Amino acid sequence: MVKAILFDLDDTLYSLRGCEAQALRRTLSGAGMQAMMPADFSQRYAKISSSYWAARDADDDSQYTRDQVIELSWRDFLASLNLDLSRAPELAKAFWAAFCAANALNPGARETVDSLAEHYRLGMITNGYSDSQRGRLAAAGWRDRFDPLLISEEVGLAKPDARIFEMALERLELGAEEVMYVGDSLSHDREGCLRAGLRFCHYCPDWRRDAPLPTLGCQISQLSQLAPLLLEA
Repeated sequence: MVKAILFDLDDTLYSLRGCEAQALRRTLSGAGMQAMMPADFSQRYAKISSSYWAARDADDDSQYTRDQVIELSWRDFLASLNLDLSRAPELAKAFWAAFCAANALNPGARETVDSLAEHYRLGMITNGYSDSQRGRLAAAGWRDRFDPLLISEEVGLAKPDARIFEMALERLELGAEEVMYVGDSLSHDREGCLRAGLRFCHYCPDWRRDAPLPTLGCQISQLSQLAPLLLEA
């Protein structure tokens, strides 16, 4: 019987690209630059930014620091628009502050969390930075909603390492069979659950019915499907 639910944050409860786009608009507006942007400015920035984050991930975070990724992204973004590159450090700093206060919840996230909180203990395991994860949770009014709240930067462990899942079980004082984890990543979330023995629910909004799937505990394409699935079980 499931007694507690652990959530992933980015691209599960929150739209990572939505938070980025929200922060980008706020930064450009604050700098008086939004009027000069082309229609595709958000997609343009996202493409540049994702390439730097991917390069960082590919070499175990040793090639660039977080701050370098953001500043280089802004440098290339400004260059693509023939704008003043010297503004990159200033805009990068403003962007990260705006990102840490972004509040781009995925559809149904708030209603799902509120509904499940009446029946289950809720926690979170998220790979990411303390300021961005805690800041965005606070922006949603969720500062104290999830207990335990395990952030990879704070605990020194990251999914799919089984130890971060086991840490959550210890704090919940529950067995692995009593906890379900909800996340979007097969490589981080599902793999971590397999290693630690937790039940796993795959959040996959782009799921195609004809797509082959690995063995899963369950799968949802909308967060609103989670509460009925659990409450009817």
